[in-house]
Amino acid sequence: MQKVWYRKSTASWYTTFTGNGGEQKQMKLLKGPNDRAHRELAEQKLLEELRIRPAPKLASDKTPDWITAGGLIKGFLCHSRKEHEPDTYRWYKSLLKGFYRLHASVRLSQLSKKHVLTWVKKAGYNPTSANRAIGALKRAFNWAVEEEFIRSNPISHVRKPKSLVRDRKLTPEERQLILTSIRGPAFRIFVEAMTLTGCRPGEVARIQANDFDAEKGIWVLNKHKTVKKTGKPRIVYLCPEAVELTKRVIAACPDMGPIFRNSRKQPWTRNAVRIRFRNLRKKFPQLKSVVAYTYRSSFATDALELGIADTTVAALLGHTNTNTLHKFYARLSHKVGHLILQR
Repeated sequence: MQKVWYRKSTASWYTTFTGNGGEQKQMKLLKGPNDRAHRELAEQKLLEELRIRPAPKLASDKTPDWITAGGLIKGFLCHSRKEHEPDTYRWYKSLLKGFYRLHASVRLSQLSKKHVLTWVKKAGYNPTSANRAIGALKRAFNWAVEEEFIRSNPISHVRKPKSLVRDRKLTPEERQLILTSIRGPAFRIFVEAMTLTGCRPGEVARIQANDFDAEKGIWVLNKHKTVKKTGKPRIVYLCPEAVELTKRVIAACPDMGPIFRNSRKQPWTRNAVRIRFRNLRKKFPQLKSVVAYTYRSSFATDALELGIADTTVAALLGHTNTNTLHKFYARLSHKVGHLILQR
């Protein structure tokens, strides 16, 4: 979190910190060349030292003046890379890099709400993206508080905008338009898997052959979004079409690794999927706001319109209760025709 710096005369990396008496001291972190790899090693060494050394006693609750926003973000990402799943680490990194580029040199004692709002505005985030980005930034600062690197979170008062409700539902015509417009069979198969299962795009991208139980007709995901919360694997119940699709892609990819792959036989990435839907929206204006997640919300709404109980739909989506279902997906109050038919 503090800055690390290189001394050419000793070919070593150092940091400067404030002692309990308020004096400035230098600490040698490691010996090595002046390159990016050794800078990152020095930053990791600094984090270890900060954990075992008592924090300097301050005369007030003021944040230490030497801590910068960039240093804190780097420290949090080092922590995330070690403690979180790779996808989670990459998610934090992609969200925080914009703030880092704009405000890395800003000292936390000078950080304010305007820095956050400037970042969000320059990024052009919609309310949902801004909600996630600010949430990730707050998490980084809260981590620093938990580790006792800083006394308080300087942006704790910044409010996140309310996320947009996922009430976009694909019509049969739109589904057909998307499928017929996809040139490569690999992405078409990926979209079919999302359509048939209602899985998150990331879940489909991670499915491997050993996750498939053909006899029971299920996918068993031991690594998923809510595994730390539930402590249980995510069970995806497959319809007959999804079972056959899974068998077909496994036969085409007999080696280890994810079974849904692109034309270069590589697993689908979050960005690759995002770009393909962005291109579809550019080509067909009627697909405005359609993203990969739209297939999941469409799956949920279709199931509810068919009269399937909300508890069952929540279980199919991998939720532990119906709260998320009602908050984001179940917008049946807007579907007058369906409500009339149910009377």
